[in-house]
Amino acid sequence: MKDFSNFQYVRIITEEGSVANGEYILDDVIIRCKNGLLCDSTDENGEALPAIETRDGNHLEHWKNGVLHCETSPAIIDNFDNYEKWYINGIECKPKN
Repeated sequence: MKDFSNFQYVRIITEEGSVANGEYILDDVIIRCKNGLLCDSTDENGEALPAIETRDGNHLEHWKNGVLHCETSPAIIDNFDNYEKWYINGIECKPKN
């Protein structure tokens, strides 16, 4: 699956013309937004949820306020195409050891 890195700094507008806020399901992809920007979320139990994930769990992306970001694991994990990418504040970086 192709990642969504080209959506960094992009405000997402719904088909109705409003700023995207909350969770949206498009085909087999779940997308979470806050104030129109891709952003990780938490569920009702306080569990972290990635901003983008496929229903089968084979593709995950962690975002913070519209940029790829994860300090503890890869920001992009794709088990289908077998790759990972690390990002901090929208900048790709080397994996932490």
